[in-house]
Amino acid sequence: MGATMAKGSSPLQPLAGAQALAAAPDAHVWLSASAGTGKTHVLTARVFRLLLQGVRPENILCLTFTKAGAAEMADRIHDRLATWVQAEERDLFNDLEALGEESGPEARDRARRLFAEVLESTGGGLRIQTIHGFCQQLLASFPLEADLAPGFRPLDAREQGVLARQTLADMVIRAEELGDGDLIDALQALSLRLGEGAAETFLLRCAARLSALTELPGDIGPWLARELGLPEGDIDAWVAEQCSDAMFDMRSLAWVAQANADWGTGRALERCDRIAAWRGRDPAARAATLTDLHSAWAKADGDLISAKGWVPPIDGYGEATARLHARCAELIGVKLQADYAALLARALHAGRAYARAYDEAKRLAGAVDFDDLIARTASLLQKEGIAEWIRYKLDQRIDHILVDEAQDTNVHQWAIVGALAAEFFAGDGAKADKVRTIFTVGDFKQAIFGFQGTSPQAFAAAQMVFSRHADMAGHAFHDLSLDRSFRSTPPVLDLVDRTIATLRAQSLGLTEGEVRHISANRHPGEVLLWKPTIAGLADEVEGEEDWVADQERELAGKIARQIRQWIDDKMMLEARGRPVRPGDIMILVRRRSELARLIVARLYEEKVAVAGIDRLRLNAPLAVRDLLAALRFATQPDDDLNLAALLVSPLIGWTQDELMQRAIGRKGGLWRHLLQRLDDAQLLPLRQLLGQADFTTPYRYLEAILSGPMDGRRRLIERLGAEAADPIEELLNAALGFEADDHPSLQRFIDWFDRGEVEIVRDAAAQGDALRLLTVHGAKGLQAPIVILADACLDPDAGNRMDSLEWNGLPILAPRKGERLGPIGDVAADAAAIEREEHWRLLYVALTRAEEKLIVAGSLGPRAKGEVKAQSWYGAVDAAMVDMGCDWEADPLWGARRRWRGAEVLTPKAVQPESAEDKPVVVEPEWLRAQAPAEQRPPRPLAPSAPVEDDVPNPPPTAAMRQAAERGRWLHALFQRLPDLPAERRREGAERWLEQQVAGDAALRRDVIDHALRVIEDPHFAALFAPGALAEAPIAAVVGEAVIAGTVDRLRVEADRVQLVDFKTGRMTPRDAEEVPVAHVRQMAAYVAALEVIFPGRTVEAALLYTSAARLIALPAAQLAPYKPGFSPTQQYLLL
Repeated sequence: MGATMAKGSSPLQPLAGAQALAAAPDAHVWLSASAGTGKTHVLTARVFRLLLQGVRPENILCLTFTKAGAAEMADRIHDRLATWVQAEERDLFNDLEALGEESGPEARDRARRLFAEVLESTGGGLRIQTIHGFCQQLLASFPLEADLAPGFRPLDAREQGVLARQTLADMVIRAEELGDGDLIDALQALSLRLGEGAAETFLLRCAARLSALTELPGDIGPWLARELGLPEGDIDAWVAEQCSDAMFDMRSLAWVAQANADWGTGRALERCDRIAAWRGRDPAARAATLTDLHSAWAKADGDLISAKGWVPPIDGYGEATARLHARCAELIGVKLQADYAALLARALHAGRAYARAYDEAKRLAGAVDFDDLIARTASLLQKEGIAEWIRYKLDQRIDHILVDEAQDTNVHQWAIVGALAAEFFAGDGAKADKVRTIFTVGDFKQAIFGFQGTSPQAFAAAQMVFSRHADMAGHAFHDLSLDRSFRSTPPVLDLVDRTIATLRAQSLGLTEGEVRHISANRHPGEVLLWKPTIAGLADEVEGEEDWVADQERELAGKIARQIRQWIDDKMMLEARGRPVRPGDIMILVRRRSELARLIVARLYEEKVAVAGIDRLRLNAPLAVRDLLAALRFATQPDDDLNLAALLVSPLIGWTQDELMQRAIGRKGGLWRHLLQRLDDAQLLPLRQLLGQADFTTPYRYLEAILSGPMDGRRRLIERLGAEAADPIEELLNAALGFEADDHPSLQRFIDWFDRGEVEIVRDAAAQGDALRLLTVHGAKGLQAPIVILADACLDPDAGNRMDSLEWNGLPILAPRKGERLGPIGDVAADAAAIEREEHWRLLYVALTRAEEKLIVAGSLGPRAKGEVKAQSWYGAVDAAMVDMGCDWEADPLWGARRRWRGAEVLTPKAVQPESAEDKPVVVEPEWLRAQAPAEQRPPRPLAPSAPVEDDVPNPPPTAAMRQAAERGRWLHALFQRLPDLPAERRREGAERWLEQQVAGDAALRRDVIDHALRVIEDPHFAALFAPGALAEAPIAAVVGEAVIAGTVDRLRVEADRVQLVDFKTGRMTPRDAEEVPVAHVRQMAAYVAALEVIFPGRTVEAALLYTSAARLIALPAAQLAPYKPGFSPTQQYLLL
């Protein structure tokens, strides 16, 4: 569990102005930090200052939005603390000065001890967590109080999807068995309205709102009609009554008919006939044909017809038809609202049933999803009778809270943070005499996760709450902002500022006026706007891409050729002083569409190193589907459709025509037909696929297809392109992962693969020297010298499906255009405005990823008719560049481009001759050309347990081995839990815990418990499990030139000796000390060496407990001695 430590750390940059004030740990701080302004530097500086001023590491809680953000923060802090251990006095002095801390000998000594202090602190270090990770940890401490089963587990995205679909299937089956026609009808109506996938998404949204749905009345329809302001009773009868002679404006209707008759045109006479037919019907028939009457004065889009030549040129005609238009629109609207309300009532009925079923399914599985973690924690911290006690316990452990990416925190998460910090402002908590602070940093220009409930309004509201609490408590509260960017060059920031100014700051949901960025990066930069590619200009193609829009094929090809040209021409990056490399380029897209795949394919063709798309849904790529077709054929050869797909895949290589010729006219199944029609040579590859199926694992089967006689890897890549290599390798990895957790049969693998999405998430920050292609959401927190926005012409209105609307806390269906009336219309309008604001904030995030060069590109389909939508990103950037005076200029690849390199480049001022007296004399300092001294090498912290598992070769697991390993994990857990219980309660406690793990095998549970208790109560080792022994004990010591750090499973310290035991859960168990793997001996030698430094003069005894066989093996000092001197550099790891 470690990462190789950097060879050296650069000096800390001095804090100044708002940065210094924000890092001071004696006040609450709300910091608004624009992109690239060093917010993480300020946050980590505040942590350093807290530690330097004596705050215990376990009393600091850092919350961030993503695991990647938490890892980055942990890396920075641990790297710096490790560097301080043996830093040069001057270097350490400079770092402390940069922080604004005391820098004398005592302060430097304290700084050197911080690394070990963090490692030795309760819990093993600083608490740097995502909000979900914190909630999981808190709920695990109070599971019963939170109405959860002890030992509950969080579901990952795939597990949640599998459980959700299984719950829906079970619910439908149960409804059919019970004859619940209402529920079945509701599910059918929901599927017809939304489609299967969107209906499942709606039901999952309902599952997240169980409490709100439970509060609804049993019969939702009448309640919903009242809430929406619909007339009471039968809506059709009410509309029919409004269409009667007594209620409808028949006088105006007759006048309009006569006006059209007098005009006498064909169109006018047609209106007369339509009006006469409507008047001749009874009220019920009139109500049913209102839309036909409405078309007499309304266009297809519903607007009033008023153009000259389309209406009679008679005074008063416009006013009369306007009255009739308004009345008909109102009545039609009521009918549409009523139909929508009836459908929504059925949808909510289905949603409520599903939410209850899904909640029960999670309870039976002992699992929670991400929404549960937040909701149950918020509820727990407000639960009457227990919340005060829990907050008191937390109050004893938390003195300082730091919230990173605060704009990505939603209302429910803010409620948790508020509950944690409440005692900071009360003055009468468990630590009323201490300075306790909350620090938040964020930028609501970068609030782009609205689908998770975040918004700038939530950010601003939280600020007001904490500011008011601080004011009432008399605490200092600093509201600060950072606008000096250390990332982007001036031309890039010029474009960012002008774009926001053109849109107006309020378009992003901001309250302030002008947004201004200041660049601390004085290197030259550039902004380019490439002319969009247009439909109809690309060459026609046949093959795998003939269904892809030609403008997108053209755009992808141009982007790839442009990048290849930059690399070939060795285009210089001014800030780095070297030619561009693939890893310097980041391509951003709005969504992972076909364009993203095409760009990757074209980059492969141009031999540009590319890391692929940041997230890969493994079920989608053609190469994966072809390989899965081979597996399906092997398990079920009589599946005709699958066999046909396999035959025309690159693996077999038939054309569609060949398939038709050989399969047409058959009387039975395709496989039986081919057995009779094909010769042995033609059948050989198919027979080979069948022959291997029963004797191999999924991984070996796939590898045989790819690398064996079929040569599948080469065939797939030749046909589908080099970009097919990534999905193929990820499928192999997925097969290996499956085999580690399940019985490795082909059928079980296919079933596992089909039951849920298999999504591969690449670490975009660790792709080496390869071009990265990401969505803008995925690029949050990242940067690159060159950034290309590839699909900036997308029209946001075209994709606005409003599929996450809520009304009064309830999920609702997206209303169609005619249904957007009344309260539902208001919700839809508000949602559209919010989505547009987030659209522009997403553009801000995209633009500010660029360090030196920013390019905006896009394509236009045939419907665009060559015109860019003003509301697209491209339209906004184009308007800004026009406003900046950038004209179109010729470009050999793109045809034309706009270009901005800064005002001083495009509009140079007249240069005045400079006299010799005016020129400053610059004296070159001596150090400028002197060779830099070699950097001091700080000791590298070693985590002895990190690399050892890789050194222990194990054969592929058999079923017995897997069962032994599982048994070992149970024993490991019992060795941790049972020693803390009184001896007479250990068996009971073990039985209770194991029953959740192995519900149906009492004999196995008894055997595991017997083994655990036999070891714990063994007289030779009882002392190790006595109350005085330490569990999961962190240790750290300087041995020679290295810092050894790790965690020992059991540690017993006595006056004259120290005993340690480390648990091993591997499948292979040595019989005695001589058979213990060298890697394990080396690890224990390192621990012994560290403990001999920590406890000089005491005998250190080491043993290994192999939990799969409950075997304890003592390691003699003579066996450990040869491995004590040290580790090779490749084994030096930093403990995180």
